[in-house]
Amino acid sequence: MKRNLLKFFLIFLGLAALAACGGGAPQISGIVAVANFETTACVKAEKTIQIRNNDSEEPQRVQGVHFEFGTNDFDKEGIRPETLEEGETYFQFFKVEEVTVGNVVKQAVNNMVTEMILPPGGVMTVKVSYTPKVITKAETFHNTYLDIVLNGPKLGVMQIELRGKAATAAPGCTTDGGTGQEFEVTAVKTTLSHQDNGSNVVTDLDVATAVSGTLKLSEVEGGKVKVLPENWPKITFPLPAGSPLTELEIKLAEETGEAPFGDDGVLTFEGVAFSGSNVVNLSDLTLTTGTVTIDSSKAPKVVGGTISFEGSPLNDAGEMKLVVAAPLTVPPVDTVAKVGGGVFGMEITLKKK
Repeated sequence: MKRNLLKFFLIFLGLAALAACGGGAPQISGIVAVANFETTACVKAEKTIQIRNNDSEEPQRVQGVHFEFGTNDFDKEGIRPETLEEGETYFQFFKVEEVTVGNVVKQAVNNMVTEMILPPGGVMTVKVSYTPKVITKAETFHNTYLDIVLNGPKLGVMQIELRGKAATAAPGCTTDGGTGQEFEVTAVKTTLSHQDNGSNVVTDLDVATAVSGTLKLSEVEGGKVKVLPENWPKITFPLPAGSPLTELEIKLAEETGEAPFGDDGVLTFEGVAFSGSNVVNLSDLTLTTGTVTIDSSKAPKVVGGTISFEGSPLNDAGEMKLVVAAPLTVPPVDTVAKVGGGVFGMEITLKKK
């Protein structure tokens, strides 16, 4: 067996110790397995977990695959705190990469995949990774709990504990993202484009109250940069009165890929994932100093059939504008009046410190 392949054939009907006796649907809960990782700090290690539906007649609904809340938050010392302190930076060492059933592959967004149907006798493959930012000492390890949420016919949560160790660190491995360029946020403009609103709803956020922190571009080899989630500024978008939430915190769900950043000041990250307060998860977006255009083929309710957002490259004054936009066609916003089917865009003006 390959070292990066860990097969857990969790037979749903055969887990007598986990199934509740009595009438009604079988209830499943508890830790069913442990997966161990060994790597070097700042070097990703991956494993594949396989879960089998051993029922020969009924499909099994998997409502969600994600980490138990709070168990994947680590401070700069690599310790999981009891509570999250306001203004402090926390790191997520473990990641749900993707979930596969047959020919259906879903990329995780913000470490979550929802709604998979496991056919009778079928296997669900969950790819997870571990990228610690600090070493582990002596017999200590980092750990988190992967939840497999079952919602019919069998109900409950199976947990797989993930344990990671890193005895050494790669050169330049730090919790601050290493060397790079840091930018202050000087302005943020948001746009909601939906036909039922009549025209685009444009909001200039008050950066003094709606933004905290800076954006840092971490330098990597080959003249490229990337952005880590902990180096993304906290941007809070107020919601209208009567909304279930009073505000959305727009944050980077996972680190970006690497992008060239040369003398021309042009910067484009592809395949970026953002999260709005862990409620709205948007993936496969473009964050760029160039132009982002979304038309009605992707967002059927966009005003006028199309909308564009224009950024600007880094100039001699140390200023640039990054833009990002997303079609609002994913749950739970896809069915919200005057939102679903529209476009949300954001323009972030930055100045180099």
